[in-house]
Amino acid sequence: MPIPKKTQRMVLAGAVTAITIAGSLYGAGLKTNQEVAQTAQKSREITIDERIADLRQTRQNLMSKKELVEKQVRDLDMRIEDRKQKSIGGQSK
Repeated sequence: MPIPKKTQRMVLAGAVTAITIAGSLYGAGLKTNQEVAQTAQKSREITIDERIADLRQTRQNLMSKKELVEKQVRDLDMRIEDRKQKSIGGQSK
């Protein structure tokens, strides 16, 4: 019993699609592994002075963020206190 041409085309198209997807995923995996290896190599090649400078910059960024958050907390506390004062003053009148 011969296989109809339409069925053969569908099977061939499905096989080509599956092979293309598998190849793409395999290639993406290889590229990801290569990028991870390059990143690890770069981190090993960084000198102590560069690492210290990078850590100092990171510390400076974190300190500025800390100051911003502390200011926001102080402002919030002041607004809460103002609302308490206004609600106490409004009830007593």
